[in-house]
Amino acid sequence: MSTETQLAHRVRRRLVHAALTVIGVIGGLFCYFVCQGMFSGYPKYDSEQLSIAGMILIALTGGIAWIVDEHRMHDDE
Repeated sequence: MSTETQLAHRVRRRLVHAALTVIGVIGGLFCYFVCQGMFSGYPKYDSEQLSIAGMILIALTGGIAWIVDEHRMHDDE
């Protein structure tokens, strides 16, 4: 690979890592807010449904991560 290609690859990798870090922080805050019940304090607007949807989203994300990790573990064998 040429030096320019290596540099472009490094820059792209760092940008992806930065984006994933931001997504992780936002996801962590969302999980915190849902677990603290911050979205369910407005019964007039049926906001409790948002907390339920958030918990389902958290469970699905964890399930998908588990499945992907299991596939990766089997690929190592």
